[in-house]
Amino acid sequence: MTVFSTTLGDLVTLAGRRSIRGALLPSFVFCALSAMILVVAPGGGNRSLRSWQVAPWEYKVLVVAGFVLVVLCVAAALNSAQTALIRLAEGYWGAAANRTLGRLGRSHHQQLVRRSDDAYTHDRYPPISRPHELMPTRLGNILKAAELYPRLRYGIDTVLVWPRLHPLLPEAFLQTLGAARTDLTGFLGSALLAAVLTLGGAGYLWVFNGPTPLFLMCLWGGGLVAWLCYRGALLKAMTYGQHLRVAFDLYRGHLLEALGHPVADSEEERAHWERLCLFWHRGIPLQPITMPDRPASPPAAPAVPDPPFGLAPSLSQLTVALLTIMGIAGALVGTG
Repeated sequence: MTVFSTTLGDLVTLAGRRSIRGALLPSFVFCALSAMILVVAPGGGNRSLRSWQVAPWEYKVLVVAGFVLVVLCVAAALNSAQTALIRLAEGYWGAAANRTLGRLGRSHHQQLVRRSDDAYTHDRYPPISRPHELMPTRLGNILKAAELYPRLRYGIDTVLVWPRLHPLLPEAFLQTLGAARTDLTGFLGSALLAAVLTLGGAGYLWVFNGPTPLFLMCLWGGGLVAWLCYRGALLKAMTYGQHLRVAFDLYRGHLLEALGHPVADSEEERAHWERLCLFWHRGIPLQPITMPDRPASPPAAPAVPDPPFGLAPSLSQLTVALLTIMGIAGALVGTG
């Protein structure tokens, strides 16, 4: 899925309405709430207000300019980290995390797929014949399903073909695709900032013995906002994935025509895409190779064994439990 993110990253800049909605506005809210917590935590809210009222105008200008600079820096960092943010939300966490949290998340989604019908899993999960493709997060499975679609339908290796197809897409479709990705990254960025504010703000209030209601509001309220933003990202990911499917359905023939190899028969097209992918990936010439007969649909992957544990909670459920325990413990022992 990174191939989609990397190529489309050029469509989104820090200026314009998309960036304001996707990076600048969440960054402003994050910085404003962080500033409020920093002022309120030590119990110096009234003192800070009086100091602001009597401060010279030069000091006020410097404070406002510094706040604006921080907001722009956070927005720029959030905008430049879109690809990494999508990969993080998909579940590409490295070997150590994949063996622990990743295994737990995949076990949960394996059980969920087994209990669900095809109508529910169609756009949300890889095909049931490919359980080894399951990702540990819900968003990762949505995007993985979109990534596997061209391979299963047309024999297209998405990673190899997408960078070559992308320049041939019409401008109107590129704008629609870019807007869908901006909405997705905007919700993910908001969820990330809410999570940082939840942990960082609650930790700051706990260290400085801030008011208990404010501590719980920061911890639980911020966690709720992060979860709602992530749920919004799931809806936008489904829209984004659908646009990617449409791109291959409607415009893959444009790439074959641009290469000088138009085909009309569906079986011939599948074999030709496989030859092209072998040529781009391994340098195997197109003409001398003869592809063996293949079934109309890819063979089913070997079944993945059932999860070792009967109970496989989702990562969201574990997060809710952890935040609940942290809130209760912090309210009892740490805040005033």
